[in-house]
Amino acid sequence: MADAPENSLNPHAPEYIPTTTPPPPPPPPHPTHLLLRRRGQSLPVMLPTHAALPALPPPLPPLLPLPRPLRPLLPLPPLLPLPTVYSWRTTVMMKNIPSHFNRKKLIKFLDNYCSLENEKARDLNEENPHVFAYDFLYLPTNFKATTNPGYGFVNFTDHRTLPKFFKHFNERAITYPNSARNVRMDIANIQGRIALVNRYENVSFVSKSEECLPVVFNPARNGSGETVQVITVGKFQAIPDIPID
Repeated sequence: MADAPENSLNPHAPEYIPTTTPPPPPPPPHPTHLLLRRRGQSLPVMLPTHAALPALPPPLPPLLPLPRPLRPLLPLPPLLPLPTVYSWRTTVMMKNIPSHFNRKKLIKFLDNYCSLENEKARDLNEENPHVFAYDFLYLPTNFKATTNPGYGFVNFTDHRTLPKFFKHFNERAITYPNSARNVRMDIANIQGRIALVNRYENVSFVSKSEECLPVVFNPARNGSGETVQVITVGKFQAIPDIPID
C-alpha cells in the first residue's frame, strides 16, 4: 500500500494524541538565606537546609496493674458481750479531796458509805449480797505540811462495789463533809491490794508523822465499827526537828 501524502493525514486522529502526561515542574529551590532588615541594612541570615521533623506522637498511658482476685469472705465469729470497765477492777483513785482532809477523816467518810450500802443490801434480802468493804487506803501528804495533794487510793474487796461506788457519786452532786468540793474519782492504774503493797512496801516516806503512809486493814473495814488492825506499808523517815535560836 502506498504511503498517504503528509497533507492528507488527520493531525487530530487518536493515534497522534500523546499517551503520557508531561512530568511536573521541579519544586522551587529551598531558600538558604533570608535578608533581615535592621536599621536600614540587610543582613543575610542562614536558614536550615533540612526539612522540619514530624511531630512525635503523644506518649502512651501507663499500664494499670491487673486487679487481684477477690478472696472469699470468711464468716465472722459471733460477737461476745464486752466486759464492763469494772468487770475485775477493785481500786479507785479518789480526786478533788479537800486539802485539810487527813487519813482519819477519809476513813470516816468511807466507813459511812460502806455502812449505808450494807444496810441497803440487807434490806433487799438478796441471795448473794456482797459486802461493801475496803482493805487498802493511801492518802499522800506533803512532808513539809499537813495537807494532801487532793487525791488518794482505795481498794475495795469486791469488784461489784466499784460500779455502785461510781454511780453513787458521779450521778449526784455529793460533796465531801464540811467542804464545797464534789467527790470525783477514776479507775486507778494499779489494781488490787497485793499489787499496791508491792508498789509501796520499799518506798521511803519522809514526813512528820506516819499519817502519810499507806495502810492495810485486817479484816477489811465495812463500816460496822468493829476494831480492825491497821498495818502501815512502806518505810517511814521522820523529819528531824531543827532548833530555832
